[in-house]
Amino acid sequence: MTKTLENEEELLVQKVKIPFKILKRDKHKPHIIKPNNSVDEKIMDDILVQALGKAKLWENELMRDEIDLEEFCEKKKLTMKYVIKVLRLNTLSPGIKAAIMNGTQAKTLVLKDLLKKPFPLLWGEQERM
Repeated sequence: MTKTLENEEELLVQKVKIPFKILKRDKHKPHIIKPNNSVDEKIMDDILVQALGKAKLWENELMRDEIDLEEFCEKKKLTMKYVIKVLRLNTLSPGIKAAIMNGTQAKTLVLKDLLKKPFPLLWGEQERM
């Protein structure tokens, strides 16, 4: 007896219901409410994640194309001040970067502050902030 494709698809499909609701506490960080009304605090900050990605991408582009910062800024039509601030994110400690990527960073860690305020270059000092 041969199975038809339709029967194989029926065997592979399984419906799963997961009850949850999304609660927005602030503008950028939605929180998932689980069935037992606990809040999942492990929420990725997309803005921080994108900024880290942009910083790494720009660093790679600068090194690959072997162009200076001024040429890069002209090419991207961005101010040098902004590009330097974003590139500085590459100097964040691996622990802080991992926390951002995992969504476990401190709730007080926001991109605006990282770009505005200088942070220490030593990783140990950064992690004590």
